[in-house]
Amino acid sequence: MKNSSQETPNRMSAAGRANALMILMAALFIALAFWYPHFSVGGQNYNQPPQPMAPPPIIIMPPPQPFRPPVVVPTDVTSPQLMNDPTSLVIDAPTAFALNGIQLITDSQFPKGDIVNQTFDWITVLAREGAQFTKPNNYTADLKSGDILVSVKSPSKLALVITPLGTIAIGANGDVMVCYNNGVLRVMNFDGEGKAIKVQLDKGPFAGDADPTVVLACGYELIAGQEKMTRSTLRPKDGIARRYQKVLENGHLAVSEFSIESAINSCDMLVDLQQKTSGVKERRILSDMSKMAAVLNYKNGSQGYTAEK
Repeated sequence: MKNSSQETPNRMSAAGRANALMILMAALFIALAFWYPHFSVGGQNYNQPPQPMAPPPIIIMPPPQPFRPPVVVPTDVTSPQLMNDPTSLVIDAPTAFALNGIQLITDSQFPKGDIVNQTFDWITVLAREGAQFTKPNNYTADLKSGDILVSVKSPSKLALVITPLGTIAIGANGDVMVCYNNGVLRVMNFDGEGKAIKVQLDKGPFAGDADPTVVLACGYELIAGQEKMTRSTLRPKDGIARRYQKVLENGHLAVSEFSIESAINSCDMLVDLQQKTSGVKERRILSDMSKMAAVLNYKNGSQGYTAEK
């Protein structure tokens, strides 16, 4: 009897210890759940087959576009501001984008016509009706007035356009529109990359020791005038969209970015060129221009262009 009476409390104390241990473990799990709520419980509904997990959604991000501020047209177009002006301490964003299209070089870097030794088969000169120009040789056009389009494709290497304000050199694989009307010279580089398009201004207001010689980048227009720039000179009503303009050389010179796509669709010579689908040269000119328009729109964005109406 003594042994039996002793076993009963022992069994009760063992059961109590087990219950206490279970209560302690439950309390620990509850505390753990409160302290770390981000732990999720894995499982499935009772007596149901496991559900397949849905694949994560595929997010396609558009290519990044560089930030470019809205177009700002300068109102004081007669403000004297020279290229590489050391006194200029602050350059706003539109000015910086405009100046990306022009680079000052030395006169020795401009090609001379008397050293040209090349084939002339892929030099093309197209003229708008009424243009007055002559061709002293197979690679030179002397423009007196009007609009011409000059194309140089490899293996041809160089063509020259002489104007009343200076000379334009078009290197291999460059297409340039050159216009001279009412004392205003326009040079529009459609696809001449690197240093393919060079302009040497050495006549009229640019004559003398300070004559600028520059490289013009793709998608930019150089404007030079006998008189100082006005808004109508900077932004003519020709259907071509422009942005980021900057006036230089005491108001006689300016540079702006233009939309190649808008020029292809609005310039008479280029519209007519699209109709000549049988010409190999014409197709190559339009193809190169269209490709460059797409490249520049992707690289620099297509926002901010406006055309005067």
